Amino acid sequence: MAVHVLMNVLDDQEMRVALVRDGNLEALIHERTTPDAQHLGNIYKAKVANVEPSLDAAFIDLGGGKNGFIHVDDIDHGERDANTPIDKLLKPGQEILVQVTKEAIRDKGPCLTGFISLPGRCLVLVRDKGRSGGISKRIEDSCERERLRAAIKHLEIPEQFGLIVRTAAVTCSDDEIALDFEYLRRLWTEIEARAARVKAPACLYQEGDVILRTLRDLVPTDVESVVIDQEDLYDEARAFAQVFMPEISGAISLHRDELPVFSHYGIEERLASIVDNKVQLPSGGNIVIEQTEALISIDVNSSRNREGSDVAQTALRTNLEAVGGIVEQLMLRDLGGLVIIDFIDMENREHQRLVQLALRKALLRDKARTHVAPMSRFGLVEMTRQRTRPNHGLISHGRCPHCHGSGVVKTPETFEIECMRAIRRELASRNCQRLEVVVPTDMAIHLSNARRREIGRLEEESNCRIVLVGDTLMKSRDFRVSAQERRRGKRSRKVGDEPVRPSLLTPLLDQQAKAVAEAKALMQKKAAQLERELRAAEEGDETPDAKPKGTSKDRSASKPRTSSASTAPPSRPATAWEEARILQELLFS
Repeated sequence: MAVHVLMNVLDDQEMRVALVRDGNLEALIHERTTPDAQHLGNIYKAKVANVEPSLDAAFIDLGGGKNGFIHVDDIDHGERDANTPIDKLLKPGQEILVQVTKEAIRDKGPCLTGFISLPGRCLVLVRDKGRSGGISKRIEDSCERERLRAAIKHLEIPEQFGLIVRTAAVTCSDDEIALDFEYLRRLWTEIEARAARVKAPACLYQEGDVILRTLRDLVPTDVESVVIDQEDLYDEARAFAQVFMPEISGAISLHRDELPVFSHYGIEERLASIVDNKVQLPSGGNIVIEQTEALISIDVNSSRNREGSDVAQTALRTNLEAVGGIVEQLMLRDLGGLVIIDFIDMENREHQRLVQLALRKALLRDKARTHVAPMSRFGLVEMTRQRTRPNHGLISHGRCPHCHGSGVVKTPETFEIECMRAIRRELASRNCQRLEVVVPTDMAIHLSNARRREIGRLEEESNCRIVLVGDTLMKSRDFRVSAQERRRGKRSRKVGDEPVRPSLLTPLLDQQAKAVAEAKALMQKKAAQLERELRAAEEGDETPDAKPKGTSKDRSASKPRTSSASTAPPSRPATAWEEARILQELLFS
């Protein structure tokens, strides 16, 4: 397999790396080079900001930006029991060593762990001897596993540390493994020395840039070419390769053409489509990718695909084509978290199984950890993909200022109604002399034409001048109302002078307290009891624990016998309409 790695690092603020395997763009790494852009893999001497026993977690001050989040399972318990609560392990103000395992994404801070790991070319040094160690599962050859096990057996591993042998160690000799271990051991010694000198919070170890990490983690030993378009980083990559990866040092070259490296090799055109939400398939179908806060939804559509002999064959062919496109987009966009795939409905069980197996096979080339659930009866496949950093869309794009990320904007009619509603509210609540309404320029013209009579009527009724101002810099469908109150005449109302008005809504605090009480009551019930109540509610019973109703004969026997002469109180009308009819007869008869 021909493997080429292209590194575009000419821009001072951005680095991009593309991995091309057999003519297919297999991976894209996209990172900013600003100081606060990259935290993944960094090691900090941090301070505990606060402990949350209800979450079994704590928030850690890293010295800048958002506080990190660490779960109780990611903390070294030492000699204590594994079920020790987090408030017994950490206290506010305590200093600990942590490593970033997941970058901050939007409003979420970075995820941390107390089990430090230092990756090398063929080994990973882990400060947790009990939980980590061994050889990569991707190495299946038993003879090779025995050789690697013997190679690390003679290494003097420090106390409370473990070693993980990476897949790349297959091509490394015993001397290269020993050299890699010596480098990791010295690196940890320097980190410990710095931790003893500095005061928390402080960064002890900063992960290498994308160039060195790509050479260390992604570039195989049989790579054909590694092309870099920046001379200083080219020299740095050559120096790193000559020490740790001498077998690929000859494949590293400097791009000297005036045309940028991604454009020279045709990568730039392919990258233009990875931000689109719709991806076309070869036979005319398409997949639609939508990202939300909680999950990523992928919808498969047959669209213009008409090559199948019948509906079942068309659905099967489109779904099998979509499998390859979905995995490719997951890798290129670096999407992670919960992914829901909505395949085209297939009634044939064998077709469903075939699509699931094809998806699992396509995911084998993905280095990120994935878990795929069986297809549900609604044709949905749930899967998770390891997420460590924000995807390319979050890095290169921000939320739309017009729709605030929702993807929709108000129609002109809705904007017009809301604007007039705000004007009437201001006129009713204040003694205004002049009311200025700032709206986008196009909407100012629209309001002046469509609501001219209504605005004139409001001016006469309130004796207030209403002015529409168009602002070319204002976001679409936004408006701002500012009032100038009268200084003389009628006294303007102050805050708190408004009359008390009845409300149909329950006060917010009472509503929240009621919701908490209902949640506590549900926690006390068992699932079987709740299921009985739900079944009884669906059947129309008033109380779930009521005794079964008897037959009509039993009910008639249980009724008390009354004489025909006794008068029963008149029953109330069943509806309000019957009450109204009775009142009309009494009043107008």
